[in-house]
Amino acid sequence: MKFLYLYCCSLLLPCVAEVEFLLAVWRHGDRAPESLPYPSDPYNETYWPRGWNQLTNVGIDQATKLGKFLRRRYQSSVLSGFDRKKITIRASDADRAIETAQCVATALFPPDGLQVWNEGKYRYWQPIPIRTNGKPDPMLRPSKIQCPHYQRIVADERQKIEADINEKYKTELELISKHTNHTTRYGNIKDVYNIILEHYNGLPFPDWVEEKVNNRSLLDTITEIRRIARLQLFNSREKAKYMAGYMINSWSESLVLASQHLNTKKALLYSSHDGTLTALLYGLGISNHQLIPYTACIMIELHSGNNVKIYFRNSTSEDPDDVHELFVPGCSTDCHLSKFIKSVTGVRVKSLEHLEDICQSAFSRPSTLIFAIIVMLLIL
Repeated sequence: MKFLYLYCCSLLLPCVAEVEFLLAVWRHGDRAPESLPYPSDPYNETYWPRGWNQLTNVGIDQATKLGKFLRRRYQSSVLSGFDRKKITIRASDADRAIETAQCVATALFPPDGLQVWNEGKYRYWQPIPIRTNGKPDPMLRPSKIQCPHYQRIVADERQKIEADINEKYKTELELISKHTNHTTRYGNIKDVYNIILEHYNGLPFPDWVEEKVNNRSLLDTITEIRRIARLQLFNSREKAKYMAGYMINSWSESLVLASQHLNTKKALLYSSHDGTLTALLYGLGISNHQLIPYTACIMIELHSGNNVKIYFRNSTSEDPDDVHELFVPGCSTDCHLSKFIKSVTGVRVKSLEHLEDICQSAFSRPSTLIFAIIVMLLIL
């Protein structure tokens, strides 16, 4: 085994033969817009055969490529074939996340040997269970959880950021509003940003997106404002704790159990959303402050010797080498599990009760608020 490991390294192939346990979460594939991006947009729902907000053919292809990537990277170790005792795939309850998981599983686990049930057109397909947690889902849809303390932090920050952005890009936003017949500001930039989804699916951009203000196209301005607005929801470890702390704790516990050989699982795979991945990267302290592309994937590998490695795939390549290695604060190339656990201690949320408790600020509890008002009246 040691010779094989050194040999694969000498050939510059991905050295994943020593992986003993894998955690992976990906964003779903390309989807249709949630609704018409702006009133005069010509591409209504008839252009999207599966409907608004649903997986597209482009998304299906992206998810299939992700499955092939995972197969090529891990087929010699933890993903050699599907075994329900060793591998679990979970998805959020959104259609696009479930369907993405199905596509990934199809490419990742073609039937082999006695699993082959059809020699015809279904030769390379077998049913793979995809599990969902339902609602609420703090693991895979944390942004849907009601969390007053987090929401107050975001709202307090947003007020100044929104004013600054609307002023900085005043000319651009007025032009965009004129072209779209839709008042566009920081707070609703995601609506018009959805024209990018049209472009991904072969629908031409309107000419106005190439208009330039200060040597920057309106499309680039839309993208930059969307990046700022989206990341503002997650871009501190405090905010990331509310949005990713539950997952980070669950993953930490799974890594510890795997290191002690206390469970039979070899891989836990998750199909989720950009907010989940963004929060996770900020929670781990390794974000690159960019938007998460479709089918991007974060992989945490536990290697022999209890060393942890983190990789980020942010392309649609099937090349198992096309990843970026990331390092949590305080960890270098050889990051022992104990160091990894120490680095995430401050952002772990250990239960639903713990999450509920930290989500309730002092002034969000009615009894506390009433008491505070009484005290203020007495002082006055």
